[in-house]
Amino acid sequence: MPEEATSVDAANGAVEGVSAAADGASNATTGGAADIIAQGGSGDVWYSIGSLIDKGGPIVAILLVLSVISAAVILLKIVQFWTSGLSRRGFVDPAVDKIERGDLGGSLEILKKHKTPLARAMAAGVRAKMRGDLRDEDVAAEIQRVGTMELGSLQRYLRWLEVIGNISPLLGLLGTVIGMINAFQSLEAAGTQVDPALLSGGIWVALLTTAVGLIVALPAITALNLFEGKVDQVRLSMRDGTSRVIAALHARPGSSQSRAAQ
Repeated sequence: MPEEATSVDAANGAVEGVSAAADGASNATTGGAADIIAQGGSGDVWYSIGSLIDKGGPIVAILLVLSVISAAVILLKIVQFWTSGLSRRGFVDPAVDKIERGDLGGSLEILKKHKTPLARAMAAGVRAKMRGDLRDEDVAAEIQRVGTMELGSLQRYLRWLEVIGNISPLLGLLGTVIGMINAFQSLEAAGTQVDPALLSGGIWVALLTTAVGLIVALPAITALNLFEGKVDQVRLSMRDGTSRVIAALHARPGSSQSRAAQ
């Protein structure tokens, strides 16, 4: 009987030991996961704005400000181009036909219904001709003046995108160079007890500014090229439309008699 009691006690002790070990392993696993989550939330999430500014310093803050300006300009130009109806040209032929038939008032009414840059440039030529005291050269000059103003309005603020697209990578590179200098200074201060994590951590933080600079520059440059391409299309359309207006003003009924009288 004493031997059986001893065996039972030993078995119970073994079961309790296994249970304690399992509990300890479970607690260790849970604690380790919590530590990993805590580390990931505090230090590994480098792409949050607060972490970017904290690690990248003032250069990243400047780049973030430039990104806000770039986004504002892009949205502004999208709205402007959309509301201007830059692709609409259906009014050109009816307006030119009215001019060729001598109905300048009817042509002006057609052009006034459209608020596109091309319509405003053509309308300026018709108004100048309706005054009656301007030469054909003066009418062409008025059309060119209004057309230039309309194109200038479309190109407004595009210079901001060009500047942001050019300087953002340079600012990022500057931040990387400064970060590398700081990393090597820390490595030198460590002396013989060099920690590879110290160097690698300094390098990836230094490269962070270059990444942010490229991220800011890419949308700005892409939008700039798209907007400039659209402005070039408007310029060609305006050149064609205004040339047709000038030719129609020469060909309209009574124009030869008026030139002979002069």
